[in-house]
Amino acid sequence: MVVAPFAFAQFSSYLSITRSELQSALEKGGGPLTFAPRPGSAQGTQEARLLENAGFVQAGGSAGNLSIVVLWLPTDGKGKFANAKTRSYLDAFVQLFTDDSAPLVHWIEQVLERAVTEGGDTPSLESQLLDERQFKVMYTPTLSPPMLSLTVEASGSGASR
Repeated sequence: MVVAPFAFAQFSSYLSITRSELQSALEKGGGPLTFAPRPGSAQGTQEARLLENAGFVQAGGSAGNLSIVVLWLPTDGKGKFANAKTRSYLDAFVQLFTDDSAPLVHWIEQVLERAVTEGGDTPSLESQLLDERQFKVMYTPTLSPPMLSLTVEASGSGASR
């Protein structure tokens, strides 16, 4: 899986989610994973590979209160996820941030299908505010394999832990 470098800016808002909570949620989706410093990150970004090549997750902020989280999921380039395990990780990830995850997961799948249908070689980006968090879905067809990223960040001045 080849993915372009991704850097996090320093954020002053927080998600009120710890790295441990993120890790536990994703482990429910597919098994154990371990966060490690992202190579080349000057901001202290942590990264974990998901099992069975289902993607990876990046987290920025302090271990006790994350500022931003990005879930990268491989796609087949035809509007579907490339790995059967990917959907369980996506469900677990979204459930961490909302009590009613079904509509948000459905929206994410629609964004992927729409981006593939519209075609082109440029990334397609859509976002949605939910509670005090902003969800951004970006489909990047030029990566190998094509990837869908789901970024979650605080939409305002979230509380510090």
